[in-house]
Amino acid sequence: MDDFPLVDSQIYVKFAKNNLIALCLASYVVTAGFGVIMPFFPLYVKEILSAYSLFGISVGLAFQIGVLTSAFMFMRFMMAPAYGDLSDSSGRKPIILVGMTAYAFLLVGYGLAYDFVSLLLMRGLQGMASAAVWPVGEALIVDTSSKENTGRNLGYYIMSMQAGMASGPFLGAIVYGFFNEIILLSPFLSYRLTFISQGILGILATAIVALLVKDPKDIEKSKSNIFEEFKAVTKLMMAKTVESPKYLLKTFNQKTSYRTLSLYVIYIVAIINGFGNAMIFPIMTLFLSDFFFLDATVVALIVGIVGVLALSGNPLGGYLSDQFGRKNVTWISGLFRGIFYVLLGIEWGLLSVIVLFIATRFMWSIFQPSFRALQSDMIPEAVRGKEFGIVQALFNLGSIIGPLLGGVVYDAFFSIHFSFLGIKLFGVGATFALAGIFSIIGSIFLLIYTQPIKLSKDQTIETLALHD
Repeated sequence: MDDFPLVDSQIYVKFAKNNLIALCLASYVVTAGFGVIMPFFPLYVKEILSAYSLFGISVGLAFQIGVLTSAFMFMRFMMAPAYGDLSDSSGRKPIILVGMTAYAFLLVGYGLAYDFVSLLLMRGLQGMASAAVWPVGEALIVDTSSKENTGRNLGYYIMSMQAGMASGPFLGAIVYGFFNEIILLSPFLSYRLTFISQGILGILATAIVALLVKDPKDIEKSKSNIFEEFKAVTKLMMAKTVESPKYLLKTFNQKTSYRTLSLYVIYIVAIINGFGNAMIFPIMTLFLSDFFFLDATVVALIVGIVGVLALSGNPLGGYLSDQFGRKNVTWISGLFRGIFYVLLGIEWGLLSVIVLFIATRFMWSIFQPSFRALQSDMIPEAVRGKEFGIVQALFNLGSIIGPLLGGVVYDAFFSIHFSFLGIKLFGVGATFALAGIFSIIGSIFLLIYTQPIKLSKDQTIETLALHD
């Protein structure tokens, strides 16, 4: 129980269980709203934007979608370390509440966007809000988890996120179908109302966190008015937002005793995974629409089915990481995910593409809790929020580059087909191959350059000898 020394074991168990349930429920509700957006996002953008020529250079829709996706990730990259650091001193819960409140209202704003600039603004602000929620929530889960259950609890937390992402498309298909096919509104207006309705889910999730989540830092201080605390933390977050560029540079340049070669490898792999994941997910929707001629509802249903079938990977990944080692589960799942990405570029039939899509998402589901548990083993509790924020920021850095490069490659190879050793390949399969190669490289780095790291009772680091 050394990870949570502020309370006795009975209170620890109660907090751990209640926090896990509440944060998982809140995470599910928020990501369900996000899951509604994702499969419709490229199709919604198609209704608002169109391809155009800039200084004689064609700017395709895939690239514009990449820019909008990168805007979200760029703001998460900028803000995650700063908000994580603030949560180490001000408590996790207030930061999460502010982020979730902002996210709920921005979902409504997203449905009201009308051009590229307004879409870009909403996506950027959503990235800021999410930076205050997911990495800080993960840190709070670890704060209230015993060492032997960290992987398992992170697996459940991530599963709740994936469950929201998986069920979101189904929910979106139902809501969109209601507006478009029953009320007979236009597709464009139906998209808008589908997104706006998800703001209600965000408000519900915020209420769940406010009522049920307990922060260990609250034990040593008297109860304060939640609204006063909300206002005070919002001011602190605004200050952190302004100073974030300077803070980000200072954080990355800071010399610390616990940053070993293993942790730096975690940083590199976070960038690689952000790159591959963000490159594939928005492109996959376009791919299914452009090459298999599926409409919005069918695409949403496929994305939802894939997400549901991949869900079991999260608790399985957490359990396996606790039983067989974080490192082994992490690098093996990353290796197989990379192989499946590459195979997506072959000209299969629709069913085979869906099976491979499921395989990539299942491996990703196994990878996430084991990777997070691996990083948590290397980070002292006193700086956990900041370091989780840094890893999230680096993941987002890769996620900035991935959609931009993916959009350029997709547009450039859209009309091209290849043949290699008698195997027919989609030209846009170059996008999948890039993501796969980087995933394989990251797995090799984890295998060769990481070793277990133990946190002692006073939260200092004892490192084992690394590979030569």
